[in-house]
Amino acid sequence: MKRKNTLRLFGYVCLLAGCAVFLPGCVEIPEEGSLAPDIGYKNRKQYAVSGLTQNIGDFLSSSSTLPLRFEIVNITETSGKDISALKEELPVIRYKEAIVGNESSAELQLKTETVKQPAISINPNTGKIELLEGNKIPAGEYRFDVQVSNTSGSKILKDAIVIEFVEFEATSWSAGMKSAPQIERVAATPNQILFVGYLNGVKLPGNRIDFTKNRGAGFKGTFVDDNDQGELWKVNFPVKNSDTYCSWKVITNTNGTEQVSYVSENFNFVLGIPGSYVIRLYK
Repeated sequence: MKRKNTLRLFGYVCLLAGCAVFLPGCVEIPEEGSLAPDIGYKNRKQYAVSGLTQNIGDFLSSSSTLPLRFEIVNITETSGKDISALKEELPVIRYKEAIVGNESSAELQLKTETVKQPAISINPNTGKIELLEGNKIPAGEYRFDVQVSNTSGSKILKDAIVIEFVEFEATSWSAGMKSAPQIERVAATPNQILFVGYLNGVKLPGNRIDFTKNRGAGFKGTFVDDNDQGELWKVNFPVKNSDTYCSWKVITNTNGTEQVSYVSENFNFVLGIPGSYVIRLYK
């Protein structure tokens, strides 16, 4: 009886083994320490604004054995542009001691150190692509080959993540605008924005457009001048995404009497790389 049971058990094992080898419906269970064949980023194509701090990419480990380690092994630009700006080392302030919470400014300064780090790198534990504020990465589409490793070995994912960079962006605008704000970088210096307002297709001088009292909560600029070309502001970079409100001075003539009113609209914009910009607003 024992011999028959042993043979029957051996037959079941052989049957299961045969299923794993021959039947297409069977799924092979990864061994301990393996890298799953379907690992990769959740969204391979990503977008970024040059000059800003950003963490990009969610890596899906599937059934791989954790922990995983990540390393960028190669970077290319789709059209063959220079990639040296991605490797430029920028100063970063790091805390070298624990923060208690009641430190003075002087004490906090003693607990920090300035280190150099590439403008773009990968978090070795999570696989996120990390961008430092102040990077000068030109607009373009950059492709990253990433090596993923664990206790079983390593695997290089060709074009694992593709990031398209833009140097500026109008991210949203109110429906009352006739069209989207237009942004143009006209020079590398100085750090300023010339706002040009259009009303019903007619360009207005700087004293016919203005920003609300809360404009400091928007692009955090310093007013310089109203002139025939528009309203000029000095700004600190990067200019991060936040609501900015602009008012157009509307002048109408009714039976020889001049009537003045104001219409306001809001918009969001981002400027990553320092320089001189013109932003055209349409109402």
